[in-house]
Amino acid sequence: MTVLLAEMTREQIGELAPQAVAVLPTASVEQHGPHAPVITDTLLCGTVAQRAAEAAADQTTVVVAPVLCYGNSHHHRPFPGVLSLTSGTYMTAVTEILEGLVLSGFRKLIVLNGHGGNTDSNNVVGLDFVNRLGHDVTIATGAYWDIARAALVERSGMPNLRIPGHAGRFETSMVMALRPDLISEAGLGKVQDQSKVTKGLFGNLTGATVQMHGAWAAGTGYTDNPAESSAEEGETLLQIVVEQVSQFYIEFAKSA
Repeated sequence: MTVLLAEMTREQIGELAPQAVAVLPTASVEQHGPHAPVITDTLLCGTVAQRAAEAAADQTTVVVAPVLCYGNSHHHRPFPGVLSLTSGTYMTAVTEILEGLVLSGFRKLIVLNGHGGNTDSNNVVGLDFVNRLGHDVTIATGAYWDIARAALVERSGMPNLRIPGHAGRFETSMVMALRPDLISEAGLGKVQDQSKVTKGLFGNLTGATVQMHGAWAAGTGYTDNPAESSAEEGETLLQIVVEQVSQFYIEFAKSA
């Protein structure tokens, strides 16, 4: 049986919901350098959410809602192709989608994030959903790369600071593995060398979140060299991520 809510009938959803985990993937439509598609975050998060649900199916029932492809991406607006929601609009959208899942009978909810700009908003929504709005549910909010980070660092050889990065080796490799037709070879030919890529966005300052007006406009739009990417590495990364997210689904279902 499908794990995708969009492919189910209302009767199937109603029957599964009380005992199932519902996953809402959140992503973005935004620039990913001159080489990768603006749908990168949506493609990756949606794929991970679905594959992890399928992998967990023999131990728990997971239903994956359609990806919320529009996120908070205003910081990328200096570049073309950015379809962004303000934080307030975005949080309202996530809240109301989650309410739809609750009304359908789900009581175990995961907001699986695939775009860094959504992180803080998702966490606030999770807090408010349970505490301020008083919904009788258990909710988890987290990014797929953070759920898988320890395993990625240990097993993939990917440097911690490059997970997830933006439009760099991590994301580009996985897009190459999934949809090589969406990678622009001409765009890859335009990438600057490692010494010239965007700096200061994920730099040496730790323990705080730093915002700087115009930071992305002044840079290249990617955080590390995507020319180092490969489909082979992308397959390895996806395998690790799906395995770890699947295990998270299973453990969450047991404890929620």
